[in-house]
Amino acid sequence: MLILSRKSNESLLIESANGTIEIVVTEITPGQVRLGIQAPKSCRILRKELAQTMQHNRQAASKISSADLRSAISQLKNQD
Repeated sequence: MLILSRKSNESLLIESANGTIEIVVTEITPGQVRLGIQAPKSCRILRKELAQTMQHNRQAASKISSADLRSAISQLKNQD
């Protein structure tokens, strides 16, 4: 892991195959750092906790059997 020190309004650049990503420290307060990220539209940017939740949900969904899924759909249709 690379660790850098930056002050407010300073930035760092990350070169990738998709282009350059710029991360700017916009504000520093006790307990929080606000970052601005400028990146190509093709670059997906997610908070780590969101990415972990999405991965967990995909794993849980992959464990559902086809029969259980058909049953759930049938129950939803019968609610109307």
